[in-house]
Amino acid sequence: MWLESGGTMKLKDIAAALSILDSKVRKWKAMDSWEEELKGSVPHEFNGSVPIELKGSAPHRGAPKGNKNAVGNRGGAPPGNQNAKRNSGGTGGPPGNKKAVTTGEHETIWLDALTETEQQLIDQVDTDPIIQANESLYLLTIRERRMMHRIKSLMDGLSETERSVLYEMKAIKEVAEIHDEKTGITKKIPHSRNEMMESKIEEKGFRKLDDIVKLEEALTRIQDKKIRAIELKNRLTDDEKRIRIETMEYELQMLRGGGGKEAFEDDGFIDALKGMAAGVWSDDGEA
Repeated sequence: MWLESGGTMKLKDIAAALSILDSKVRKWKAMDSWEEELKGSVPHEFNGSVPIELKGSAPHRGAPKGNKNAVGNRGGAPPGNQNAKRNSGGTGGPPGNKKAVTTGEHETIWLDALTETEQQLIDQVDTDPIIQANESLYLLTIRERRMMHRIKSLMDGLSETERSVLYEMKAIKEVAEIHDEKTGITKKIPHSRNEMMESKIEEKGFRKLDDIVKLEEALTRIQDKKIRAIELKNRLTDDEKRIRIETMEYELQMLRGGGGKEAFEDDGFIDALKGMAAGVWSDDGEA
């Protein structure tokens, strides 16, 4: 590129065109004697710096032209290498491997790996959507009550105090009186003794507001789930009521000759039928 421009192209422009550093282009210029080559005193060859093929084009990858270091190299391990013998690789741990399980939230459940108690539990699960909604409501209500009890106990303990007493070994100075019967003189002799004594008493009130706030936030989430479970149950019960009424209407039409709704005069029996279906449903709910 520099030679094609007659030596007028700047080295930094060449570096920018080839996406390389300016210093590398300057090194090529010095090692390949671009100045002498431009004057015609040096043959077109290079000294291991920049190949002639790079002039005016993007750099090529791979070994320089004429390099035979890779002749006969077919890749892979040398003939007779036994390092990978009997190593089948694989796609991971054996089936049922649980070494990577942490919380179990996204754990894969293998039916053949269930315990006997878990298998019995699966057999006892009722997949009826209304029964499932009822069980969810029961559990959410119990959880809601327990959380409210925890909040109450924390609220009751807001004014509690914590008392801390620090005991320390201290030397107590005392004066002992000694009476000499011969001389009749009473002397006072000071002495000291060591005793564990209270050195510091602290009383401080503590509040568990953080715990209360966290519990109240969790309680709100539980109550939201409970509301959604109630809405789901209502939708399911409404659908079942509608299906019962439609079934009874169809059976009534068949008894009246199989005609449509227009084939017979509405005598108010359908409305009575709907009321009866609603009564049957309420009886089922109370059972």
